[in-house]
Amino acid sequence: MDKGLLVKSIWFQSLWFLAVIGRENTFFLLLLTVGATLVYSVKKQEINLAWLSAFVISGIILDTFHGLIGLFLFPQAWIPAWLMLLWVIFIWYAYQMKTVLTRFPLSIVSMVGALGAAGSYFAGLKLGAVQWPYSDGLTFVVLTIEWFLLFALIIYSLKALDKRGKGHNHHETHHT
Repeated sequence: MDKGLLVKSIWFQSLWFLAVIGRENTFFLLLLTVGATLVYSVKKQEINLAWLSAFVISGIILDTFHGLIGLFLFPQAWIPAWLMLLWVIFIWYAYQMKTVLTRFPLSIVSMVGALGAAGSYFAGLKLGAVQWPYSDGLTFVVLTIEWFLLFALIIYSLKALDKRGKGHNHHETHHT
């Protein structure tokens, strides 16, 4: 991993902790940092906003659905605003990681990503950010299956962007 991707990975993980541990208490700081990240990325041409918007909306709908069917339980009726911002920064991060995500076989990257994503939700459970009314095992399996499909779609769409010439930018370096 090059230095830029390492910095972006640390940045994403830091904002994940800010969102999940701080929740409503750190919402405005999270909003500021996520907003600044997007502004910086747009200026550096390191993001495709249409792509990001489509996946952020999809993720918010997915977690809203989880709440509606009782897979997730939050203190309020809708998913929290900090979780919506977490979707923004996760999708931003996936775009930044496109050279890594698209380099390896789709099935392997999707499975590793799915397990990592389900593990992140499990960490959120243990940190008190969400409740899982159903068993931990069932919820983990459902999340893993969903995220496998989501990662496959993300990777497929990143490859499609690259083929159309909308996924490359002038500031990106590709290492093989």
